[in-house]
Amino acid sequence: MVTLGTPFTGHPRATNAWRFFELVSGHRVSDPELMAQIRQAPPVPTTSIYSKTDGIVAWRCSVNEPSPLSENIEVHASHIGLGMNPMALYALADRLAQDPEQWQAFEPKGARRWFFKTGAAAAE
Repeated sequence: MVTLGTPFTGHPRATNAWRFFELVSGHRVSDPELMAQIRQAPPVPTTSIYSKTDGIVAWRCSVNEPSPLSENIEVHASHIGLGMNPMALYALADRLAQDPEQWQAFEPKGARRWFFKTGAAAAE
């Protein structure tokens, strides 16, 4: 699973879209059962592609807890721009090209390492 600027940790009101979420979903961000469900890590390899310059979602709310099946990749983009950002699209294509049974964390090679923050550096 790959997410782009998705808030799945932190306080639900740490995003600038919580009112919109309540309006379109019919759910309240104060619903503890819903929040517990959102925060549950999926049982599949998970990559969070996020940006500290998102503008809608607080970046800390998009960072996966460290685990053998999760990773975080930081790119420089706006929230809407994540879906069109060449670095985000490169990382997305790389992640989707993997066999989930042989999953390995994203490792940018060569000059690409200048454009991505991964691992512990991505959560700082």
